[in-house]
Amino acid sequence: VQFVSRIARRRSVVFLISDFFASGYEAALRVAARRHDIIALALTDPREAELAPAGLVELADAETGERLLIDSDDPSVRQQYASAARRRQAERRRFLSSLGVDEVSIRTDRSYVEPLMTFFRARSQRR
Repeated sequence: VQFVSRIARRRSVVFLISDFFASGYEAALRVAARRHDIIALALTDPREAELAPAGLVELADAETGERLLIDSDDPSVRQQYASAARRRQAERRRFLSSLGVDEVSIRTDRSYVEPLMTFFRARSQRR
């Protein structure tokens, strides 16, 4: 995002492809969104939204390295996991919307063609 802000002198259409799990991009995106037409392609893996019952599972935070052992057979653990995923998604959508950034959700287990076609059809009708 910072690269685009430095390099693109004129208003441009920018496709930002990310899973939006990392933090620290918000300020740079806020600056870039003022100058450019940004379209966020949010990659989502269904396994990140729902935890399969598989017994004891060790989860690791990619940024901190912190590890946590959970019982994925416990329905309340799976429910908490799903709730946290929904909260992250809602927060991302609110943030992107507040910047005027369009978002296209693309699942890793499906073709990207239909979500993109739907988005571009809707976008052409808005303009």
